[in-house]
Amino acid sequence: MGPSVLIIGASGAVGRPLVDEFLKQKSQFQRIAVLADPAKVLRFADAQKKGVEVVIGSFLDASSYKGFDVVVSLAGNAAMKLQPGMVEAAIAGGVRHFYPSEFGGDISVGNFWQNRYFRDKVVTRDHLAAKAKEYPDFRYTLVLTGPFTEYAVSSFNGIDFEKHTVQPYGKPNAELSVTAMADVMRYIVGSILIPFDGGKQIREFRVPGQARVTWEELVKLLGEAQGVEYKLAYLDPREAAAKQEQARKEGNEEEEVFWAGKAVMLNGSGLIPEPLDNLKFSFTPESAKETIQRLFGNA
Repeated sequence: MGPSVLIIGASGAVGRPLVDEFLKQKSQFQRIAVLADPAKVLRFADAQKKGVEVVIGSFLDASSYKGFDVVVSLAGNAAMKLQPGMVEAAIAGGVRHFYPSEFGGDISVGNFWQNRYFRDKVVTRDHLAAKAKEYPDFRYTLVLTGPFTEYAVSSFNGIDFEKHTVQPYGKPNAELSVTAMADVMRYIVGSILIPFDGGKQIREFRVPGQARVTWEELVKLLGEAQGVEYKLAYLDPREAAAKQEQARKEGNEEEEVFWAGKAVMLNGSGLIPEPLDNLKFSFTPESAKETIQRLFGNA
């Protein structure tokens, strides 16, 4: 019998495709469930009809996790700092395998560990490592994909789709790894079915859809898909850093994280270093060109 899985944060833009991917592989799992507060239960009506359970409760309540083997957290920036509490509640509820909300760059590389945008991920990783030492049967998995292609090629990085201009904060020729959202979901679900090696409690899957691509190449692919030419001009990351600091002084945490993210995307933080683990999975991920053509192509 396969594992039973509980998804936290399943009502958002990332949660829905993850639920869909679990349903495609439903026969491999004993239970597939989402955790929801009462106000959001109706969002999962269609998934329920297809066999997804809805657990009504709080992600900080141990009783919400009882009966589940694996928890996948999709916490966004606002809820990221609450993940250590989720880990504590999950362990108290009997969960012994946790997927924190990573699904991006490798924050252990260079000085990204100190960047404000990644602070809550760092705290979560440290907490997971401590829990693994405390509980010899507790395990956790990190899935590192680089940015979602759909999010990389967006207005967040200074793309104006009407004026056909791009003004990102960063430096020319910066490389990043990108992965289509649907493929990230396939990696998450597929990795749950891969046994841990020996007595290991910690593992990483480095699985970008496209291992290395420059920002210039992404912008060119976007222009080709739409049949237009984009004008690219870089902004100084120090300007975003100054706005981040101003938000911090004003106590505006949401803006602080927003500007920290603006300053970090095109400085190498999105690049997944080798060795990669894509060959551990039985599918070929979509390339950046294929994703951009699918999303923005005129055909």
